Amino acid sequence: MADSNSNSIVAEGYRQAAISVQKLDNETFIQTNVCPKDGDIILDLGCGTGELSSYLAELVGPGGKVIGVDPDNERIQLAKETHKQVKNLSFLEGSSLTFPRIGLEPCDIIFSNYALHFMKKKQQVFNNLFTCLKPGGKIAFQCISQLPPFERNAYVLLNPENADRILGMYHCEGKTKIEQYCLSAGFEITRSVQTECVELVFEYVEELLKWHWSTTHGVFDPSLVTEERLQKYLAPYTDENGKPCLDFRGMKHEMPVCQLLAIKKASERA
Repeated sequence: MADSNSNSIVAEGYRQAAISVQKLDNETFIQTNVCPKDGDIILDLGCGTGELSSYLAELVGPGGKVIGVDPDNERIQLAKETHKQVKNLSFLEGSSLTFPRIGLEPCDIIFSNYALHFMKKKQQVFNNLFTCLKPGGKIAFQCISQLPPFERNAYVLLNPENADRILGMYHCEGKTKIEQYCLSAGFEITRSVQTECVELVFEYVEELLKWHWSTTHGVFDPSLVTEERLQKYLAPYTDENGKPCLDFRGMKHEMPVCQLLAIKKASERA
C-alpha cells in the first residue's frame, strides 16, 4: 500500500496535470453551459485538487459558495492548502454515494467534470443529486462515454502489469444510458450532446506518462515503461520523420464526451 507521502506526490502531480491539460476546454464549458450567477451555491462533485472549484468560486462572487467533494483524501488536503485564501470555497472528503450525508445545504448547481465515468452506481448517484439540489436548480456534467484508445493502449501496452487494475477503475456508459439515469431520478434534461475532448496536448513523452500516473492515483507506473513498450505504443502517433506526435486533438472521434445539463423543476421536492 502506498504511504501518505507518495500519495501526496501523486496528488500534486494530478494538480499540475489539471492545470496543464484541458483547462481551457473545462473553463469554456463552465462559461457557456454551467453559467454560474452571483450568489449561487455550487457543489463540485469529484473536484480533485480544486482548480475548477476555485474558478467557480470566483464566478459566484463573495455572496456565493462552492463546496468541492472528492473521495481522495490527499487531493482534498492539497485542495484545502492550495486554495485556502479563497474565502467562499471549502472542500470535503466524500463520495458520490455519501455526499448527501455530510451536511451539505441544498445547491443551486451541481457540477461534475470528468468524474461520472469513475462512479459505479450511477442511478443512486443521480438520485442523490436530485436530493441535494434546490427546486429550480441544475446539474452540469462532462464525462467520457468510453475509454479512448490512446488511454486504453497506454495501460495495456505500457503497464500490462497494472492494466486490469487501472481499467477496473472506469465505469463508462453511453449518453443514452446516462440520460435514462437522469430522467429516472426526476430531472428534466435541457441539453444532452456527445462531443469530443479537444485539448489533449503533451509537450514531452514524460509529461504524457506523468499524466497517466497522476490520473490513475499512481497505479500507472512510469518505471515499468521500457523503450520497446514506448515505441510500440507511440507507433500510431509518429510522423513521417519518426517523431512522436503528442497532440491528440486530431483524434476527436476516439474521445467521445457526454455533456449533460438537467434541471430539477421548481415544482419538485426532494
